[in-house]
Amino acid sequence: MLRICHVCNGHTVDDGRVFHRACCTLAKAGYEVHLLAEGSGSTAYQEQGVILHPLPKAESRWRRYARSARVAQLAADLKPDLFHVHEPDLIGPVIARAGSRPVVFDVHETYLDQLQGSAWIPKLVKPLVLLAWDQWEQRCVRRCAAVVVTTKLQGLRYSPLNNNVRLIANYPDLQWNEELPPIERDGVTCVFAGVLRPDRGISQMLQALACLKSRGLSVPLALAGIPLSDQYLTSLWDEAKQLGVSEQVVYHGVLSKKEALFFQHRASIGLIADLPDSVFRTMLPTKLVECMSLGLPVVCSDLPVNREIGGESGAAIMVNPTKPEEIADAIESLVRDPVTAHKMGEAGKGAVRDRFNWQVESTKLLDLYHQVIGAPQRVGTRN
Repeated sequence: MLRICHVCNGHTVDDGRVFHRACCTLAKAGYEVHLLAEGSGSTAYQEQGVILHPLPKAESRWRRYARSARVAQLAADLKPDLFHVHEPDLIGPVIARAGSRPVVFDVHETYLDQLQGSAWIPKLVKPLVLLAWDQWEQRCVRRCAAVVVTTKLQGLRYSPLNNNVRLIANYPDLQWNEELPPIERDGVTCVFAGVLRPDRGISQMLQALACLKSRGLSVPLALAGIPLSDQYLTSLWDEAKQLGVSEQVVYHGVLSKKEALFFQHRASIGLIADLPDSVFRTMLPTKLVECMSLGLPVVCSDLPVNREIGGESGAAIMVNPTKPEEIADAIESLVRDPVTAHKMGEAGKGAVRDRFNWQVESTKLLDLYHQVIGAPQRVGTRN
């Protein structure tokens, strides 16, 4: 049986794209799939046909980078026929240990753009860091058997560097949606489920609630996800109190992928207020498509990928996320016109059902694997 290893350094064993979509799809197809990712415990175990090798949580970015070589060696020790790398700091270490075996680089976010917007790199040395990473990544990408991108804009960077770039979007798996119970929505509750950090526009959402409150409209906001830090979470509550909207905001903690889907299903309006930095201009907002799949109208940042998916399908209202009053205007229009809100939700659900779903994208992933290492043979697990 062909053995493959998905290698992560910061993603968790419950990650939607890595585990629930890619790994589970490949395991069902007959590959022997191993996943190294952050999780609880210290011994390998199997779930949904995937063999999980949990790594301890890296307490900082630097500790994560420092262990990249060790994680790559753990992957090499499994002796896979193919390595599938999900983080940029792992490309070099994995390639160094792969020998003649193929390496697939999965670009979740264009790391050069991420570095460009990083506040942790001193401005004085940032140009040198960007140049060094650009040159290093180009060398590594040329040695990969394939590069997987999630948007066309990401493909513009990698297509000149590798002749086997595949667009496999991170769209939701609709199987879970079939388990969702019927629900009666209140028509006003907004929701955001994802990493809570400043560039996600959480502060701008709070300011929009305050703007709506000044107009006599009290709109609840349900939040869930991993906060950037406890200090950042505290700062959000302090801001909500100062704005007079603390009673409208409820934080539901960190949820599993399935719990997050059910959580969003209970709301009425999806909020995606990613700030227009270089990363979000090229990144696929998974939460946008998830909300659309649930039939929620969405208020989202006017960015190219959002516009292509949410705007053109009629499921979203595009706003400037740096202007809370625009966010407030969009929310108010949906609350005061439930008929239009319902039509937008249905348009989004139809677009996801027909185009923006993992069932469509999974065939592209399997085609890539068949081309690189061949179709699996179900003859049992290798030692």
